[in-house]
Amino acid sequence: MIFIKNKITDVYFNLAMEEYIFEKFKEDEVFMLWINEPSVVIGKHQNLIEELNMKYCFENNIKIARRISGGGTVVHDFGNLNYTYITNTTGDTALDFKELLKPMYNALLNLNVDAYISPRNDFRVQDKKICGHSEFMRKKRVLHHGCILFDSNLDKLRNALNVNNKKVISKSAKSVKSSVANLKDISKLEYDISDFLEKLKNEILKTQDRFELYELTNEDINNIEKIKNDKYATKDWIYGQSPKSTFILDEEKKFTVEIDSGRIKNINIGNDNKYDSLIGIYFEYEEIRNKLDSLNIDDIYSKMLCDI
Repeated sequence: MIFIKNKITDVYFNLAMEEYIFEKFKEDEVFMLWINEPSVVIGKHQNLIEELNMKYCFENNIKIARRISGGGTVVHDFGNLNYTYITNTTGDTALDFKELLKPMYNALLNLNVDAYISPRNDFRVQDKKICGHSEFMRKKRVLHHGCILFDSNLDKLRNALNVNNKKVISKSAKSVKSSVANLKDISKLEYDISDFLEKLKNEILKTQDRFELYELTNEDINNIEKIKNDKYATKDWIYGQSPKSTFILDEEKKFTVEIDSGRIKNINIGNDNKYDSLIGIYFEYEEIRNKLDSLNIDDIYSKMLCDI
């Protein structure tokens, strides 16, 4: 097994790093532990509009990102710990998912965490979710990752995912809401997240006959930065991968915004066409707000368009 030491907290870099490492080490088992700055990370097939509160994220400096795996939306901050396990597989996805949970599950048990695996393949303590999982598979190579809530700001998590006022029509993969808790609180742990990282690392490596501690080289970092800048940090990837959808502004569904590839394709608000200048821009809080400010539009619908 190769254990990769990474202290970088840039969410776009770390998502790019997963893809890069997946391709770089073709045969080896790889294990990584990493922490992200405050960010919301949605699944590859999800509609960003339906999953998070863009306005809240912008106002609270929470970055928005999309990963290459499926699954639901998660909120990262300096209080949760992400792990990635890359290995070869037999190709039986259902069996492999259960098998890939075991190393981290056993590590948690060894740290006296009374966790269990739920029918949805997440880790829970008591009845609270502490870690969700997702996978990316190419041929017989699989990238499995999880996000452990250790000492996160749960109020910010809930606010970032608060989309109760939105009405959206789409065929996207929807997140399943769960009651969550911080592992530190629910398991009454007396150490901080840096200690938790070291303890988990040691538990995982203890199970290996041979392992290599690997630090990213300058060449690795440059290659990862390129993937980050070309893909993960771009609006085309973050917003443009969302499926077609319709944003509804009124109960009668007369006033709507049609969105395709993350951009406003058509807008139906009033009869004076003053909103037509928004066509073509990304359906994204900052772009919409800046455009409306430049057009000096300030009415009930402009406020609804910014309340996303």
